[in-house]
Amino acid sequence: MSLAFSQAEGWPFPQYYGSCGRVIVEEYVGRTIAYFEDSSWEQRVDISYQLLLIAQMLTENASGFALYMTDVNMDNFAVRPDGTVLLIDVESIVIVDHMSMKKDPNNQNKLHHSKGEFCKDCMNFSFEDLCNHNVSDHNYYAICKGLLIPGSYFSSEGLLHDIPKNVDIQTNLSHLINECANPTKLYNRFQVLPKLLQVLKSLL
Repeated sequence: MSLAFSQAEGWPFPQYYGSCGRVIVEEYVGRTIAYFEDSSWEQRVDISYQLLLIAQMLTENASGFALYMTDVNMDNFAVRPDGTVLLIDVESIVIVDHMSMKKDPNNQNKLHHSKGEFCKDCMNFSFEDLCNHNVSDHNYYAICKGLLIPGSYFSSEGLLHDIPKNVDIQTNLSHLINECANPTKLYNRFQVLPKLLQVLKSLL
């Protein structure tokens, strides 16, 4: 994965150094984001912002492929010493070829909404749904519901816990993150994400 979608081309994966047999040598990025769960508000905002940018890049890009993260937890992302966040576990990514999708008129412009059904305390998904829709909001669901919101699947606190009251009054951040995790309207994550990114960027 790190070779086909290389860091040199802008993908948020560790640098690939080489392989010998079944052994792959990649960059050691740094501490996983689990280490930063109780760090300063500013640092958690920065990490959350980068996580959503990763989700957006993997979903909407010019490569002709959508890459969906199916194993999202606090230990699968790491932070470099310079603060850059990378996805370090790429073994469980589902790759959807948009070119092959275009050959089937039934798949044209089909959007998929991740509901997170049948699984109260874990992230779930359907390979069939991801592979048979032109675009899915799965990555946004995975990051917001899995890592950011308080009481998320993989963090009891969530990276965006304890939002300062003045920040929430000015930005409506808690509403936006809740709407990303548990949208009240179908496909609303696609509308909420740009607003959420804008708010987080303004807080950096």
